[in-house]
Amino acid sequence: MLQRARLASSFLVLGLLGGVGCGPATEEMPVPEAAPQEQAPVAPSQDEGRTVTAMATTALSWNDFGKTTVQYVAECVTGPYTHSCYFCGTHPLYSGEYSVSGCTSPSDIQNSCITCDREIREKVAYAELPDGDVILAEVEHNVAGPEVIEFRLNSGSNVTWWKQVALVGGGDDWRVWNHNGSSWCNWPNASTNNCDTNSQWTTIVQASSTRFIFSKAKLFGIHTEMYSLGGLGDHLTGGDRVTFHWIRD
Repeated sequence: MLQRARLASSFLVLGLLGGVGCGPATEEMPVPEAAPQEQAPVAPSQDEGRTVTAMATTALSWNDFGKTTVQYVAECVTGPYTHSCYFCGTHPLYSGEYSVSGCTSPSDIQNSCITCDREIREKVAYAELPDGDVILAEVEHNVAGPEVIEFRLNSGSNVTWWKQVALVGGGDDWRVWNHNGSSWCNWPNASTNNCDTNSQWTTIVQASSTRFIFSKAKLFGIHTEMYSLGGLGDHLTGGDRVTFHWIRD
């Protein structure tokens, strides 16, 4: 039976906080002795009394994680002060201030609007996945034994609804999920509480049929499969840990 691999410290370029360790309360997590030859399918467990509802997932590529877009934003370069109705009413950057001012028309000289001087500035923002999510992927090398590959799920501080990453392949369904600041691995009991990392044999992860499934709570809290990621063998090798940071939903 595959055991969860030892955790190691991780770095995070983007400055998100990593999760805490997981697994039974032992001093050291053993590495699996040998990869199984054949494994019978394991019935998926239930978390929080709910099953995950399957749907047509959106196939992702590795390039979809952390993809950025350029946005142009008008930002204040001075403090607020009074502008004429003509200025606000004829300048598209200040249409919002004009609409809430007391100006009756651009030619109104009895009233004014309050705004600031602005400049158009370029900003880089993360591109959203089809359902409005932003997920980043970080791969660390040589943090586990070469016979296993670890995977971890972290959610941003403003992401509190249930999220899950499942590694599907080899007859097993290894999972990590979190909800409202707490996380689990595979079964919701005391031994897995605050576990944010799981693992699978390298040979299974690199198989062509193995994939990650990303799920989240939708309307009425229904746990729903959203995205799938294949081609794991092209990006992950033995001893790697891939951390998925779900920073927006």
